[in-house]
Amino acid sequence: MYRLSPLAERRSHGRQVLAQLSRLVKERFLEGRDADEESEQLFRDLTREKFPDDPISGEELGVVDDTDTTGWIIDPLDGSTNHSRGIPIFAVSIAYRHQGKTQLGWISDPVRGEWIEAVAGKGTVSGGLHPVSPTRADIPMIHLTPRWRKKRPRWRNFLPSNIKQRTLGSIALEMAWVATGRLDAAAWYRTHDWDVAAGMLIIQESGGAGCHIMNGGKGEILACSAHSLHLLQPLRDCLEDHGASVGIVNEGTSG
Repeated sequence: MYRLSPLAERRSHGRQVLAQLSRLVKERFLEGRDADEESEQLFRDLTREKFPDDPISGEELGVVDDTDTTGWIIDPLDGSTNHSRGIPIFAVSIAYRHQGKTQLGWISDPVRGEWIEAVAGKGTVSGGLHPVSPTRADIPMIHLTPRWRKKRPRWRNFLPSNIKQRTLGSIALEMAWVATGRLDAAAWYRTHDWDVAAGMLIIQESGGAGCHIMNGGKGEILACSAHSLHLLQPLRDCLEDHGASVGIVNEGTSG
């Protein structure tokens, strides 16, 4: 009897559980009910049943150090403030890491029925609505969080004057939109592993670039889509040292 490899088994599981969590989160949204802990508990229950020895870290129910090297990292509802206020902009984010490398990543948009999956070294696949290729590349659309703008107050001096700036309120969804090209570039400050583990892999495997600011603020990250890599240097120029402390590595495959 043919048996899937351990990574293929987890890829199949990740897809299935992402769909279940996305349905739950959307149902609770339509009911006007919270879903954060319920979504994470469902993930933990389903994953422990199938892979009882796999460590799991999540925003709601606790982090274990083992997932720095091997295990699952989940944000069961990224954008919970939007969710609680009836704003349909939030995501489910799941990543699987093995031997210190993020190997699998998923982000879903439960309301729109969109999802994107990345496998390290093998690119991305997506489902649901298909994003339209940008037609106004001369007018960059950039995501900058309020925390990052406060940390880097000189940003207007270095970025193109004609940029359109947006903030969604869901780091995972923002990363997915960078990967698909809806957003050309982005900068975040004070992120956590569960916010970005899947998104960094998805950005990398889509042909984009991401980097941690080694000597910057806690969890400071810059990213660009595949068709807007030229914007990475202007973002780096916003830093006090013009990006000298930035380490661009295979961000999608590192913690």
